Amino acid sequence: MPDSNGPAVRYFALIDDERGWPEGWRARRITGLVRRTDTRPLPTDEALGRDFTWGPTEYLQRYRRGVDEPHEEISAESAERFIASWRASRASSEAERTRPASNPPVDDAQA
Repeated sequence: MPDSNGPAVRYFALIDDERGWPEGWRARRITGLVRRTDTRPLPTDEALGRDFTWGPTEYLQRYRRGVDEPHEEISAESAERFIASWRASRASSEAERTRPASNPPVDDAQA
């Protein structure tokens, strides 16, 4: 969440517009988050990594808003909700992977 005493922070959702759906339909999927902190002399841009830490990125410098449109600005609250959702999803899939496999039934004819 932003600190009211610190520099302003803006969040951007990386969007994957999936085309090929029936006429007039498009699926929009959030594939990542980028944040820009208004530091001086230049802003600091960071992307959220798979380990849920923020690291440097040049993403916002490479794409022009309104022209390339692979991202859109979102609120800090929305960014927090996406992060919480992704963390829960990751924890769930990791729990599935670490669950021991059940033993297959034994066929008495093979014993």
